[in-house]
Amino acid sequence: MRCKIGEIAEVTMGQSPKSEYYNNKCIGTPFLQGNRTFGRKYPTFDTYTTVVTKSAKAGDIIMSVRAPVGDLNITPVDICLGRGVCSLRMKNGNQEYLFYLMKYYIPHLLNKESGTVFGSVNRKDILGLEVNVAEYKEQQKIARFLSAIDEKIELNEHINKNLAA
Repeated sequence: MRCKIGEIAEVTMGQSPKSEYYNNKCIGTPFLQGNRTFGRKYPTFDTYTTVVTKSAKAGDIIMSVRAPVGDLNITPVDICLGRGVCSLRMKNGNQEYLFYLMKYYIPHLLNKESGTVFGSVNRKDILGLEVNVAEYKEQQKIARFLSAIDEKIELNEHINKNLAA
């Protein structure tokens, strides 16, 4: 089925609290302002805030919306979203499928990138992104299959690091 992201997912654009509320002492809510601490699939956190402006729930897809646009992760916990990221939440709850769907369609989104010095995309660009979406049962199969591959890649990377050490 062909549709727009806005029809199948909710998008929350980030908004940074004032820097006076930031800390690196794990006080408050984990805070992401960009993709600096993104991992293969999940971010790590080194910045926290005591004032939450915009939030993402555990399991939401987080995407960088400023240079570089399109990096994706899944948040393992509730977080505060800064201005360099947004969150996406699939209306039917299939977050894993949304993660892989967005990975596939990022090049299409990059065609909408604007900005003279730093590229960026806005909420309208994201909501208007046209995608092909499978039926729910097929979404689950696709997500399980691709997640299994990602888990195997992570395991192999861990083994390689141990062998190198």
